Amino acid sequence: MTDTTALLTRIDQLTSAVCLLTQALGTRLNKDQMATRLGIHRNTLRTRARGKDFPKPADDGKWALADVIRWEQGRGH
Repeated sequence: MTDTTALLTRIDQLTSAVCLLTQALGTRLNKDQMATRLGIHRNTLRTRARGKDFPKPADDGKWALADVIRWEQGRGH
């Protein structure tokens, strides 16, 4: 295994652990927190949230952090 492959494997393992932890804790992001995380304005968030691959907020309008992290990983972040 090359150093790069080993590093990517460790990053994936850590990401999985963070997802499990945030899921267990029920960590959730409101609109302001989500926009800040993505580096966009709240109004832009509304437009992006319409995308089919974008994580959906719950009925209370908050996103599960575990879902957001998985989505970010799928985008290559």
